[in-house]
Amino acid sequence: MQERASLDPGLTRLIHDRSAPLSRDHTERIMENLDKLLIRCADQHENFDLFLSHMGDLISRLCGFSEITIASKDQDDGLYKFKQCFGMRKEAELAYKKLTYTKEDVLSTQKYPRIKMNDYLEFYPTEFRPYAEGELETYNRPSQMKFERESVEDMLEGDYLCLYFYGPHKEIAGWFELARTRDGKIPSRETFKWLELFAAITSRVYCEKLLAKKSQK
Repeated sequence: MQERASLDPGLTRLIHDRSAPLSRDHTERIMENLDKLLIRCADQHENFDLFLSHMGDLISRLCGFSEITIASKDQDDGLYKFKQCFGMRKEAELAYKKLTYTKEDVLSTQKYPRIKMNDYLEFYPTEFRPYAEGELETYNRPSQMKFERESVEDMLEGDYLCLYFYGPHKEIAGWFELARTRDGKIPSRETFKWLELFAAITSRVYCEKLLAKKSQK
């Protein structure tokens, strides 16, 4: 009978160390939280608005945004409306929830000038004045919008990112509006990549929930 070779105990420690359940760094924390979110959204009884709330909370905690608002397309009238807000003053939240947008509004680069990053992300710098009549009330600190950008790395009051999610025919189903990073800086490339993944997952969940809803009719 062939004898087994003796095992270096360091190998056992290495395997246990690299499979430890506790998160060791920021990337692992995101992956762990994302896994929990996907398990939760697999529950057919959880509606999409609740999933959006969980995703918004995850983005706020793990990507460093203090202010997040979530808009989605109303299935009854086809207009985009803000449904949820995180980190906003009550007055700003109420102002958001009064707003409605058509598809043309959302796509208009003249009405809302922006820097397109990719299909999921667009950046709206305060220098472009990316707001229409009556929308100034939605800002948490409008008095700070007079400050100038001292560095290209700074994220100012009035800057925001739109993170879009899509329906089955690549139409915009809604977006996360992200503002005011906790460190006051433009997010890192790594953060942008995570945001793209979150948007892709949100799009997939939206399509699956929509399909499930239609099949129940």
